[in-house]
Amino acid sequence: MLSFLVGAAVFAAESRLDSFVARLQGADAAGRKQIMKSLSPGDRKALHAEYKALSPAAKQQVRAVLAPGKAKASKAARGPKGGIGKVQYDTGVVHGFRDNSNQVVGNRFNTGFNNPHTISLVTCQPLGTFGSIAMRVYDAPVGTVASVLASTTFPGPSCMWDLPNIVNHNASFLVGMLQSGSSNTISTTVAAIAVDVNNGGQGFHGMTIGINGSGFNPNPTVFPGQPYNAILRVSGFNLPVELMSFDVQ
Repeated sequence: MLSFLVGAAVFAAESRLDSFVARLQGADAAGRKQIMKSLSPGDRKALHAEYKALSPAAKQQVRAVLAPGKAKASKAARGPKGGIGKVQYDTGVVHGFRDNSNQVVGNRFNTGFNNPHTISLVTCQPLGTFGSIAMRVYDAPVGTVASVLASTTFPGPSCMWDLPNIVNHNASFLVGMLQSGSSNTISTTVAAIAVDVNNGGQGFHGMTIGINGSGFNPNPTVFPGQPYNAILRVSGFNLPVELMSFDVQ
């Protein structure tokens, strides 16, 4: 079942809207169409009332989950077709520990955008006051290996990388920061990226990989054994996909 984080409040997973979203999420295109057709007028009214009561952030999370569906795109959600957008998996809540890895720690970006796309800006939240940051963008991994698409090193701990545009890229890609230590504790002298153990609506995308593109791990955990999303966002042309509004009228 789903739950949606809105500020400090979490909506109960037992709500009718959450149950409906979970059913659609697990269905194929034909199944989604059948589920929508099976709704009674009363069901539609109740679902729409629940959706309207959500905060803007929670509505966005619902739309992100329903993006593969056939719902009508709202004018507010659409924005300029094919324009500049941002992909974000985290909720902005920093976990109390960092990844126990001295590799590149970041996210595998594989949901929430169209193909082809342009990767132009990376922003993240580092931990500590260390002197420099090494960042990498990798192509889609093949097995445990991924080729480097872009790299940089710049003074820390600020993290905003306006990289040379990677244009007409297709499929998934990896972005991360080289972590300089392998202890779970947070140290002001060790380069590390902040992670969030909350699901922002698109699952967990945290990953680790060697600086030169070997040893890709798509399922790392942070103490005490929780999956995470790195607090790292990517902007560019055709990112993200046009979000679909939840229209049950």
